[in-house]
Amino acid sequence: MLFNGLSPEEFQDFILWSKAMTQVYGPGQAIFQEGQEALDIYVLLRGRVEVDQLSPSGRRTVVAHFSQEHSIFGEVYALLAIPFDYSAWAKEESVILKIPAQAVLRTLGNKSQEKIAKNLVRLLASKAYTLNQKLMVQTAPSLREKILMDLAQRQKNGQVVLGFSREKWAEILAVPRPSLSRELSKMQEDGLISIDRRTISLLNEIL
Repeated sequence: MLFNGLSPEEFQDFILWSKAMTQVYGPGQAIFQEGQEALDIYVLLRGRVEVDQLSPSGRRTVVAHFSQEHSIFGEVYALLAIPFDYSAWAKEESVILKIPAQAVLRTLGNKSQEKIAKNLVRLLASKAYTLNQKLMVQTAPSLREKILMDLAQRQKNGQVVLGFSREKWAEILAVPRPSLSRELSKMQEDGLISIDRRTISLLNEIL
């Protein structure tokens, strides 16, 4: 989203102007870790990244997955110049573009980088909306409502095809995996959903 509408020449001009650099991370390698000073905005050029957080009790919660080309992460912390609350790991060999946050801030009011500045505002607004959607799921009053709300946000034409394991889904929802499996079985028995491997169909009465 940060590079939407840029021609190849404009993209290269921005890379040179901002002094952005690419770095390759091997599987399992930390891209950044919790408590680290945030200086750069990260753009995934190739590979797969997982962002997680450890609770004081040592429980690991997956916060986000990134696999789509040009996915951007770490931007809020970098723009605010505050330490990361999360850690990001390469799940396979990944190529990351690291853009100095101060360079991105300098695009504001800079006529030659106006497209980047506008895209930055749209990006932050989109991220704020996504975070609000996740907050709605996390604060749902019951596990069933949490699952239904998450499914409703992911569904397309009444179906959700999970691109990750049930264990990963439990981490995303911050619930024990056995509890998630039990509730999904009950929801299917109650006629709310239909499960076929990783495809979950939401029945009409809850859409």
